[in-house]
Amino acid sequence: MKNSEHKLQRLKERITLLLNKAENTSYPHEAQAFQEHAERLMVRYGIGRAELDAQSAHQGKKQEAIVEEHFEMHGVYRLGQRDGLSHVGRAFRTVTILQTNFSNSCRLYIIGHESDVATVKTLFSSLVIQATLAMTHWWDAEGKVQSALWTDSEKQIERREFQRSFYVQVAMRIQGLYEEESSQAGTGTDLVLVDRKHQVDEFVSDKYPYLRASRNRASRGSMGAVLAGQAAGRRADLGLGRHVDGAEQSPEAIAG
Repeated sequence: MKNSEHKLQRLKERITLLLNKAENTSYPHEAQAFQEHAERLMVRYGIGRAELDAQSAHQGKKQEAIVEEHFEMHGVYRLGQRDGLSHVGRAFRTVTILQTNFSNSCRLYIIGHESDVATVKTLFSSLVIQATLAMTHWWDAEGKVQSALWTDSEKQIERREFQRSFYVQVAMRIQGLYEEESSQAGTGTDLVLVDRKHQVDEFVSDKYPYLRASRNRASRGSMGAVLAGQAAGRRADLGLGRHVDGAEQSPEAIAG
């Protein structure tokens, strides 16, 4: 098991390095390439941690703790971040995402086993930087020209829609990677992931017995912004011969 733990630690270090590179490059295509590579390693790391934890439980050893972390969003693009990052969080099979909305901010609750939560929170922080970079490049090249006659509010909604679509596309990539990695690893992997998520669901049910479904009413931008955000979210080519496409409130379950 020590050898497995060492391999997982190496994976974690590579993920951190790739996300740092994605955040610090000024080229959106390069950032997306680093990002997509990190996503694949994140899925492998998550599956590996789940299998290792299941093995520990079978041997009567202590399992990884279930924890809750918060991710705060502020500013004019917080609603797009909230909606998009919720999709990204839910793409990870062993994590539950809840939300609370305030007058000037939003909060996502990331609940799961400690390693899974740390991975998702790190990814959220990186994606916010990358989505902003991609949006800025798109807006300077296309967006502000197409919306020259719009009001400032309409332009803000358009940029927010780009970011939301960017995050949703990333979530779809992660979902695809889970399907791919799980099919290669065999049916036992799916069972391990389902059991890990079941443990998280029980934790959430005990801690938040009165959850209600959220009703997100953020205005949506144009189809042009949706398509541009989706394209930015799937444009990475890794040289693998393919493109990869107010007052405190109780948290809410995210519908959908």
